[in-house]
Amino acid sequence: MERPHFPCDAIPADPARARLLGLYPQRQEGLWMQRTKLLGGRLNADQWRALAHAARRFTPRTPLHLTTRQDVELHDLAPDAVPQLQRALADAALSTVGACGDTPRNITLCPGSGTRPDAPDLAPLARDAQAILEQTAGIWALPRKFKISFSACPDACAQPWINDLGFVALRRGEPWGFRVTAGGSLGPVPRTAMLFEDFLPADDALPLISAAVRFFAAHGDRTDRRRARLRHLREKMGDQPFADALRRSLDEARRERSWTGASFPPSPAGLEARLLLTFPNGDVAPDQADALARLADAGLAVRIANQHRVVVFGPDEATVREAVARRTALAPAAKPQPTVVACPGTRWCQAALADTCGLADRLRERMGNLAPAPACEPRAEARSHLDAMTVCISGCPNGCAQSAVAGVGLVGGLATRDGQRTEVYNLFAGGQMGRTPRLAAPIARRLDADQVLAAVAQRPTE
Repeated sequence: MERPHFPCDAIPADPARARLLGLYPQRQEGLWMQRTKLLGGRLNADQWRALAHAARRFTPRTPLHLTTRQDVELHDLAPDAVPQLQRALADAALSTVGACGDTPRNITLCPGSGTRPDAPDLAPLARDAQAILEQTAGIWALPRKFKISFSACPDACAQPWINDLGFVALRRGEPWGFRVTAGGSLGPVPRTAMLFEDFLPADDALPLISAAVRFFAAHGDRTDRRRARLRHLREKMGDQPFADALRRSLDEARRERSWTGASFPPSPAGLEARLLLTFPNGDVAPDQADALARLADAGLAVRIANQHRVVVFGPDEATVREAVARRTALAPAAKPQPTVVACPGTRWCQAALADTCGLADRLRERMGNLAPAPACEPRAEARSHLDAMTVCISGCPNGCAQSAVAGVGLVGGLATRDGQRTEVYNLFAGGQMGRTPRLAAPIARRLDADQVLAAVAQRPTE
């Protein structure tokens, strides 16, 4: 399949082509979701303003929505508004191509990449990787989606263990390299990745990405979408044969062409302090997006993190806090609050079985005294504690809120009680948010919302 035309003149009739343009039909008949594809969750001031304007114009009753992988979505779109929206996004140098569908998705970056003197800025490498992938033959028709993440330090905030390829920067002596994981994914039967290389020279990162995607294109299952991810190919072959085959593909890629060596520019001065903003249920109102644009205008770095959060970086804590405090629209997001992440659930999603956002709101009220987790927390013991406090709620077994690796994970379903169909949740606990290979373990099944509140509100404080 060739690269889809962007902006489109109309929503493609072929569902696969529509998905490649980041479009999905909602559960509300005749309405659509449009996802943007953002490398590393990075937007400049004009792009934040463009998204705010687009929400006011095309979805005036619905806020922007942050995803759990650093993208932004607009929901409740009328079909005839889609081409106009895509033209507006293109004018702001934003694209939706590859935001969904059987292709490499946005490359995720830990938000602190390029802000710490002891960690590299991986954004240039991620941009090079995206450019190489988009020039690869067959890239728009892979067996299934392909996800890549880059973490700039051992805290692994970009969740390498739940990606098809995960890169964690580290040093062995002077040169930079990466610990590489491969073959992870979540879904109804989750499995975290395997360690592929304990230390991969940085110059091999681009050849490996190219080799892995082409290896997946050649050998992935194209008959059963339920078993078509890279991780399923790994399971079919076995870990060691899979790793050996991937290394042979890497050797071939090295020989095929000359590769530009990876360069890590020094982190710019003036980004040492950070402030976390949390947007419940991922909702960002247009006036909040405008406020984020004004922060970027003021020279602060504004980056979308995972788990419905935005991180603001600046020269010192006082400067960052003062700048945020002047934007009153951001006051609700700046206050300390528990980390409760919910997929859209029955609010928009066709596959959803449960009202995740309603339960999330009730949990936030019950857990209101718990502080959020800062991005790129440098202390491993603190990071582990904060992971344990993170609650992720998915509206169906697909687990899009990353419930399978959450400190507390909830997966929604339906059960019949007293002759009535009732929303119920399976409860999991003990995951470390994809920063390690640990999955959350099952704790209880088929809890109703009141039982969930009783069980979850106690657990993080134990």
